[in-house]
Amino acid sequence: MNASVPEPLDRRPTPEEQSAAAEHLRRAEQEAARSRRIPEGVTGSEVESAAVVGFGTMGRGIAMSFAAAGIEVVVYEESDEAWVRGEAAVAGSLSRAVGRGRIDAAEAEARLRRIRRAEGYEDFGGADFFVEAVFEEMAVKQDVFARLDRVAQPSAVLATNTSSLDVDAIAAATGRPEAVVGTHFFSPAHVMRLLEVVVGDATSPETLATAMSLGVRLGKAPVPVGVCDGFVGNRMLYAYRRQADRLLLEGALPEQIDGALQRFGFRMGPFAVADLAGLDIGRAVRQRLAAEETARGQPPPPPNVADRLCERGRLGQKTGAGFYRYEPGDRTPRPDPEVAEIARRESAALGIERRDVESREILERCLFALVNEGAEILGEGIAEREGDVDVVWALGYGFPGERGGPMYWARQLGLPEVVSALDRMADATGDPRLQPSRGLLELAVR
Repeated sequence: MNASVPEPLDRRPTPEEQSAAAEHLRRAEQEAARSRRIPEGVTGSEVESAAVVGFGTMGRGIAMSFAAAGIEVVVYEESDEAWVRGEAAVAGSLSRAVGRGRIDAAEAEARLRRIRRAEGYEDFGGADFFVEAVFEEMAVKQDVFARLDRVAQPSAVLATNTSSLDVDAIAAATGRPEAVVGTHFFSPAHVMRLLEVVVGDATSPETLATAMSLGVRLGKAPVPVGVCDGFVGNRMLYAYRRQADRLLLEGALPEQIDGALQRFGFRMGPFAVADLAGLDIGRAVRQRLAAEETARGQPPPPPNVADRLCERGRLGQKTGAGFYRYEPGDRTPRPDPEVAEIARRESAALGIERRDVESREILERCLFALVNEGAEILGEGIAEREGDVDVVWALGYGFPGERGGPMYWARQLGLPEVVSALDRMADATGDPRLQPSRGLLELAVR
């Protein structure tokens, strides 16, 4: 497949280019913290106490973030077993931090004391900021918000830690949608700096200002985003992964695709990441999206290789096999001939003739699809600035910081050249998702 962008896409940036990219990200992060959705003169409220619903992986990471910032946090966890498991995980994390010299023993003990268990919703008292961190299912989250609406003080902010669900639908479960905002923390929440702050249709400027300033206080890089499926980060991830999945059916293998993207600068490729997260997580998202497309009268997408792996109990690292196989106690991904055979069978079943795929095509298909979706998100107003998109992907999804984020990188290549490459790939593959988006066409002429 001929390329429109002449230089090798995985060329290592020069020191001068790396320095310029780092400066771009530094400024973009500063700008992102000042949302254009907050009118001049509007300030947020100071958060003195917080409440978290759920003490699983995300809930305890969020609670630890509050405690590290000196904020008292009360946590409601219905399951005694989950609470004990969460307490042990928090204590272990703090102990490791002491061992590595990041904090001293006194600070670790102070943080532990700042986290206490609520016996029920009525035990939340006068918390200023609530974060729901329960299972990613709309009905479950709506039930939590209806209950929070009954016990939270009138001035409290109600935040949902959803990674993709409709914040407006969650807010509708309350009588105060103006006080509802999304706070999409990234796992592990006490380590990862990115925080997508999701602004609903009814979210007030004061609520947004409170969430943004709290994010900075927690040591995060808050980025304001609008409501859509997946917001900025995950919506772009869907586009990126769709191309990787399609390339797997067309003839590439997981290690080829991951290898090409690692040489570009990602620490992990998409299939190694999927194995780390758990293939059942991605399957749940695909099933939800397929149901929504069917409800809109659109044909559901065909099954992909990941679905076939899930059917065989290959869910990633946690089962010792996914797109790769793993030895006990070793997270090193090892290519597996069984996956290659599953991919060949799936290609045949779908009538796709497999072929040799070059690294250049892997990079163009995955990365230009990523840029294309980012531009469309900007065109829709879901993201406020190109730099916001770059911060999301550099801090949350491993886009190499030395390249400045996907939108900055594409501008250095030349957006008209990216448009031309997408046109050519769309014609060659017949994939309408590779056609340049209206947002990208608009950016390319600016």
